[in-house]
Formats: sequence, C-alpha cells, structure tokens
Amino acid sequence: MKVQIEYEFQTEQHAYRFLNTAMHMEAEALKVKLGRSDHHVSVAYQYADHAFDSTAADLDDLARELGGEEVR
Repeated sequence: MKVQIEYEFQTEQHAYRFLNTAMHMEAEALKVKLGRSDHHVSVAYQYADHAFDSTAADLDDLARELGGEEVR
C-alpha cells in the first residue's frame, strides 16, 4: 500500500530541515519533496505490510520536533 503524507511548517527553514532529514529514513520507495509551498513537505513511501511499519509515526515525531504538523 502506498502512503502519502504532507506536513506544514511555520518556517521554510524547518521545512527544509525536515525534508533533508526525512530523505535519509529507512522506508521502501521513499520520496520526499516540497509540497504546495516552501512551508510544506510531501512524503510518499510503500507501507511494509510484511512487518510493523513505524515510518508514519517516525515522520510525525520528526515533524513535531521541528514545529510542523500533518496537513489533513
């Protein structure tokens, strides 16, 4: 299953910091890029259905550390 999440940050600097950190996370078919603006980051990856996949929780934690949140 393909998962797509977009995060919004208060500053462009925090968005880029999230983008650069998330790009190096371990996830199958991971794609990280700027979203709607320079304050948004879009993340897509393939959910690992053969085992527990904590990628979404890890991304949420990282975003929260940088003052961001998931866009619903």
